[in-house]
Amino acid sequence: MKNKKGFTLIELLCVIAILAVVTTIASASVINLSNSSKENLYCAKLELIKSAAKTYASGYVYELNNSTTYYEGYKSLTITVNDLVKSGNLSPDKEDTVLNPMNNESLNDVPIILYLKNNQVYVYMNDNNVC
Repeated sequence: MKNKKGFTLIELLCVIAILAVVTTIASASVINLSNSSKENLYCAKLELIKSAAKTYASGYVYELNNSTTYYEGYKSLTITVNDLVKSGNLSPDKEDTVLNPMNNESLNDVPIILYLKNNQVYVYMNDNNVC
Protein backbone atom coordinates (compact mmCIF):
# COMPACT_ATOMS: atom_id res chain seq x y z
CA MET A 1 0.00 0.00 0.00
CA LYS A 2 1.20 3.46 -0.86
CA ASN A 3 1.71 6.06 1.86
CA LYS A 4 -0.02 9.22 0.54
CA LYS A 5 1.22 12.52 1.85
CA GLY A 6 -0.41 15.87 1.08
CA PHE A 7 -3.90 17.23 0.74
CA THR A 8 -6.72 16.30 -1.54
CA LEU A 9 -8.20 18.77 -3.99
CA ILE A 10 -11.38 19.02 -1.89
CA GLU A 11 -9.40 19.95 1.22
CA LEU A 12 -7.49 22.66 -0.65
CA LEU A 13 -10.71 24.11 -2.09
CA CYS A 14 -12.32 24.21 1.36
CA VAL A 15 -9.33 26.07 2.81
CA ILE A 16 -9.39 28.55 -0.08
CA ALA A 17 -13.13 29.12 0.40
CA ILE A 18 -12.69 29.73 4.13
CA LEU A 19 -9.85 32.18 3.47
CA ALA A 20 -12.02 34.02 0.94
CA VAL A 21 -14.84 34.41 3.47
CA VAL A 22 -12.48 35.61 6.21
CA THR A 23 -10.82 38.08 3.80
CA THR A 24 -14.20 39.47 2.72
CA ILE A 25 -15.31 40.02 6.32
CA ALA A 26 -11.98 41.63 7.25
CA SER A 27 -12.09 43.94 4.20
CA ALA A 28 -15.61 45.11 5.04
CA SER A 29 -14.57 45.86 8.63
CA VAL A 30 -11.52 47.85 7.52
CA ILE A 31 -13.61 49.86 5.02
CA ASN A 32 -16.24 50.65 7.70
CA LEU A 33 -13.53 51.68 10.14
CA SER A 34 -11.93 53.92 7.52
CA ASN A 35 -15.24 55.61 6.67
CA SER A 36 -16.05 56.13 10.34
CA SER A 37 -12.63 57.66 10.90
CA LYS A 38 -13.11 60.04 7.97
CA GLU A 39 -16.52 61.11 9.30
CA ASN A 40 -15.03 61.81 12.74
CA LEU A 41 -12.22 63.81 11.17
CA TYR A 42 -14.77 65.77 9.09
CA CYS A 43 -16.81 66.62 12.20
CA ALA A 44 -13.67 67.70 14.06
CA LYS A 45 -12.69 69.91 11.13
CA LEU A 46 -16.16 71.52 11.12
CA GLU A 47 -15.81 72.28 14.83
CA LEU A 48 -12.42 73.84 14.15
CA ILE A 49 -13.93 75.96 11.37
CA LYS A 50 -16.79 77.05 13.65
CA SER A 51 -14.31 78.02 16.36
CA ALA A 52 -12.27 80.02 13.84
CA ALA A 53 -15.48 81.68 12.64
CA LYS A 54 -16.33 82.81 16.19
CA THR A 55 -12.86 84.31 16.50
CA TYR A 56 -13.31 85.99 13.12
CA ALA A 57 -16.70 87.36 14.23
CA SER A 58 -15.17 89.11 17.24
CA GLY A 59 -13.62 91.57 14.78
CA TYR A 60 -16.91 92.12 12.98
CA VAL A 61 -19.34 92.76 15.83
CA TYR A 62 -20.15 96.22 14.46
CA GLU A 63 -21.05 94.74 11.08
CA LEU A 64 -23.18 92.08 12.76
CA ASN A 65 -25.02 94.66 14.89
CA ASN A 66 -25.79 96.77 11.82
CA SER A 67 -26.57 93.90 9.48
CA THR A 68 -29.75 93.95 7.43
CA THR A 69 -29.72 90.21 6.76
CA TYR A 70 -31.31 87.78 9.17
CA TYR A 71 -30.93 84.11 10.02
CA GLU A 72 -33.83 82.64 12.01
CA GLY A 73 -34.84 86.14 13.06
CA TYR A 74 -31.38 87.23 14.23
CA LYS A 75 -29.00 89.65 12.56
CA SER A 76 -26.48 87.70 10.56
CA LEU A 77 -23.41 87.87 8.39
CA THR A 78 -22.49 85.22 5.82
CA ILE A 79 -18.85 84.39 5.18
CA THR A 80 -17.01 81.46 3.61
CA VAL A 81 -14.21 79.21 4.78
CA ASN A 82 -11.99 81.05 2.33
CA ASP A 83 -12.58 84.30 4.29
CA LEU A 84 -11.27 82.56 7.41
CA VAL A 85 -8.17 81.40 5.55
CA LYS A 86 -7.51 84.86 4.10
CA SER A 87 -7.92 86.50 7.51
CA GLY A 88 -5.45 84.08 9.09
CA ASN A 89 -8.00 82.58 11.47
CA LEU A 90 -7.80 79.15 9.83
CA SER A 91 -4.79 77.31 8.45
CA PRO A 92 -5.31 75.69 5.05
CA ASP A 93 -4.48 72.06 4.39
CA LYS A 94 -2.59 72.82 1.19
CA GLU A 95 -2.10 75.91 -0.96
CA ASP A 96 -4.82 78.10 0.61
CA THR A 97 -7.33 75.23 0.41
CA VAL A 98 -9.18 73.59 3.29
CA LEU A 99 -9.99 70.01 2.31
CA ASN A 100 -12.91 67.80 3.23
CA PRO A 101 -11.33 64.63 4.70
CA MET A 102 -14.18 62.47 3.42
CA ASN A 103 -13.64 63.18 -0.29
CA ASN A 104 -10.66 65.58 -0.51
CA GLU A 105 -12.79 68.30 -2.09
CA SER A 106 -12.32 71.95 -1.22
CA LEU A 107 -14.37 73.44 1.61
CA ASN A 108 -13.30 77.01 0.73
CA ASP A 109 -16.65 78.01 -0.80
CA VAL A 110 -18.79 76.56 1.99
CA PRO A 111 -20.96 79.31 3.51
CA ILE A 112 -20.83 80.04 7.23
CA ILE A 113 -23.57 82.05 8.88
CA LEU A 114 -22.60 84.16 11.87
CA TYR A 115 -25.56 85.48 13.83
CA LEU A 116 -26.16 87.43 17.01
CA LYS A 117 -28.49 85.97 19.57
CA ASN A 118 -28.72 87.69 22.95
CA ASN A 119 -25.48 89.56 22.19
CA GLN A 120 -23.60 86.30 21.64
CA VAL A 121 -22.19 85.16 18.33
CA TYR A 122 -23.39 81.80 17.05
CA VAL A 123 -22.19 79.94 14.00
CA TYR A 124 -24.24 77.84 11.62
CA MET A 125 -22.67 75.54 9.05
CA ASN A 126 -24.45 72.82 7.13
CA ASP A 127 -22.81 69.51 8.09
CA ASN A 128 -24.81 67.40 5.58
CA ASN A 129 -26.28 65.40 8.49
CA VAL A 130 -22.94 63.70 9.14
CA CYS A 131 -22.16 65.13 12.56
